[in-house]
Amino acid sequence: MEEKLNKILDKIKETEKEIKRLEKTLKKLSRLAKNSLQNIYKIEPLIQNLETVINVTEFDKTGSLEVIKTLKDDIEKLKEDFRFDFSKRLNEELQKNSMNLHGNLPILYSGLYRIEVDFIAKKVNIMFGPEKIGGCALSPDEIVNKLQKIDGELKKNSMPEREFIDKLFQGWRRASLFLQKERVPITTVLTEFALLFQKKQFYENPSKRNYKEYPRHQFAYDIYRLREKGVKEAHSKELHLIASTFDATRKRIDYIWVPTNERGEGVNYSYITFR
Repeated sequence: MEEKLNKILDKIKETEKEIKRLEKTLKKLSRLAKNSLQNIYKIEPLIQNLETVINVTEFDKTGSLEVIKTLKDDIEKLKEDFRFDFSKRLNEELQKNSMNLHGNLPILYSGLYRIEVDFIAKKVNIMFGPEKIGGCALSPDEIVNKLQKIDGELKKNSMPEREFIDKLFQGWRRASLFLQKERVPITTVLTEFALLFQKKQFYENPSKRNYKEYPRHQFAYDIYRLREKGVKEAHSKELHLIASTFDATRKRIDYIWVPTNERGEGVNYSYITFR
């Protein structure tokens, strides 16, 4: 690639020299033209020289564009090589940590997470369904570290299945009584659940410092674990999730995405009920 760029640079330098020769000839002709009749024999050879220089200095646009075209082809090949090498190194780093990788760039998957790669911005977004839960630089090492950190936090903040479904039932029940409906919006249940998730200090002093976060993706992950473990009953009632319609997925308030497996697949749910 460097050699081809240098060819264009050399051509420009040659043209620059010829243009300087052309400028010198034109200045001399301009002086002689003040008395053209007396200087006609001096002017004639200079005109012939001028014509020669003009022909020589005509920029070879076609040839240069052909070189540029080959450069573009080289760039595309290098981009393919870079992407292949990136995927290979990322897969190797994930395998070292007992994690998998599948998908096609710029969208890859590892376990519950979607990896959105932006080669131009040189960054990566880590997604949990439609939720962006992290980001990092375009580096296999950093991506693996970020995934491990996110996965570790999800597992650390998750509660035992029986405790979770009991609190889920309580949150649903509170919302159901308030709304006078059996089928309750899933985000309303999340709000109630987040309050039940708080420790005694929050109720004594409901300040930001005492509030323990419980984000959407943690809620979705805990529901996923329930289903994986086959836990679905609380207080003699069975948990049911109602999938979203297409229109219901336009606003985040109307649904929550819950994984169905560890290949990045999942379902949007809008309502929860126990019956």
